[in-house]
Amino acid sequence: MELKVAKRAGEVEAFTVDKIKEGVMKAGGTAELAGEVALNTAKWATETAKGGVISVVDIHNKVAELLYGKDKEIAGKFKSFVKKH
Repeated sequence: MELKVAKRAGEVEAFTVDKIKEGVMKAGGTAELAGEVALNTAKWATETAKGGVISVVDIHNKVAELLYGKDKEIAGKFKSFVKKH
């Protein structure tokens, strides 16, 4: 079953780790950190999704949580970036 993401406006789209990597790198994370966080988030999302769908808010919260454990400054920038978009 393909994992889907429920967006804030109600649309549903395919889950992709590329968007997570992009967001982490825009917040100042390295490609290595972005890859690690994206893979851990993908694993978590697959285990957590109900009916193969997970909310974008839950994904953002998980990414911030994982980043906080690695680099608090980048986690803060990521959270600020997410609020703007």
